[in-house]
Amino acid sequence: MLLSLLYQLDQTQWLSAEALFAEQARQLQLLFGHAAATVPFYNRRFAEAGVDPAAVVTRETLNRLPILRRSELQGAGDDINTTALPKSHGKTHEVETSGSTGRSVRLNGTEVTSVFWRACVMREHLWQGRDLGGKLAAIRWARKGIAMPPEGAHGESWGPASGAIYPTGPAVLLNIMSELPEQVAWIHKEAPDYLISFPSNLVALAKHCIERDIRFESLKQVMAVGETVTDQARKLVREAWGIPIKDSYSCEEAGYLTIQCPDHDVYHVQSESVFVEVVDDEGKACSPGEGGRVLITSLHNFATPLIRYELGDYAEVGAPCACGRGLPVITRTLGRQRNRLILPDGSSVFPYLGDHGDYQAITSVVQRFQFIQRSLNEIEKLMVVSAPVTPKQEEHMRALIVRNLGHPFNVTFTYVDEIPLSPRGKYEEFVSEVTG
Repeated sequence: MLLSLLYQLDQTQWLSAEALFAEQARQLQLLFGHAAATVPFYNRRFAEAGVDPAAVVTRETLNRLPILRRSELQGAGDDINTTALPKSHGKTHEVETSGSTGRSVRLNGTEVTSVFWRACVMREHLWQGRDLGGKLAAIRWARKGIAMPPEGAHGESWGPASGAIYPTGPAVLLNIMSELPEQVAWIHKEAPDYLISFPSNLVALAKHCIERDIRFESLKQVMAVGETVTDQARKLVREAWGIPIKDSYSCEEAGYLTIQCPDHDVYHVQSESVFVEVVDDEGKACSPGEGGRVLITSLHNFATPLIRYELGDYAEVGAPCACGRGLPVITRTLGRQRNRLILPDGSSVFPYLGDHGDYQAITSVVQRFQFIQRSLNEIEKLMVVSAPVTPKQEEHMRALIVRNLGHPFNVTFTYVDEIPLSPRGKYEEFVSEVTG
């Protein structure tokens, strides 16, 4: 089944945007009919919206359906689960999100959603030209005491998605809580072909290697997960090791949303698995070059249908890709609501924090940092430093921050031993404690 699906995906990626939407509309019609008939939550939802779930689905139809908020999904309980899953969808399994925005979300997946997830994993490997016989190394979250240096943890294959159809090489894991010198020693010992980690860790590791002229001769490609990949991250990784970053965007609720184009630094929506919308604050579809809120409709989850579900992420829409694929384009992911800067007039933007080189020109002793918006007029910068920062350097840094943010914030500096990561090992450069 997986090989058959991969063959189909190889064909559908070249469909026009209009042809892709026509295929999605047919699947949406099946999903809507099933949801209205067997899911109490959606039975009410369609009736209240005045939408006929059996009718042909158009973009106008979708716009009439209300956005599904995270709080609604959390509060719906079993009302949002089907009472009659088609037998062809197989067994169900529980999916629980990490709860990075607060309380976690629980929903059900099926054997069909699992097959689409595995197919997208393989599509990513194929698009990026990876040798599945190579060694894959991951530096990411693991429970305390698991996969610790110097040994890490060892597996025989890349996982069920890849290993199901091809005998892959081994995979090794190191806990993200490892220090940079420990990561370097582990990578040298394991000599992997591919390295996967959070972009923030890749940036820190690349800087560490550049400063010490450390190379990883075995590495062919770096894979990023879990955070936004910046232009600075791509530049530093290429400078450090002479190889590219390849990225994808996924969520626990629906699997892969986008995969980086094999030919360009943009992302293609995985339209065969999910319908993705990017909308502004009024709920209108964003045009190329505009950023907005990400809404998803999982096309094949008939156990817990997610229809126009707001993830809490922001992304920027792109123009059609020069590669010729009809799959919609996301230029970049921008972060979550808590990563937006709240201005005194109540509006919010994703902050421009500036170029790494500008800060380096002031002082090179800052090893890690995090901006925290404490109030409408106060920004605190946490810094881990290798040597003291002078008052004059602080003054120049403060002026640079104010210029980058475009508002005369009161900027303070706090020196810390470490910047705390999220419970899942992620790092955020900017966090706002102000509610918009």
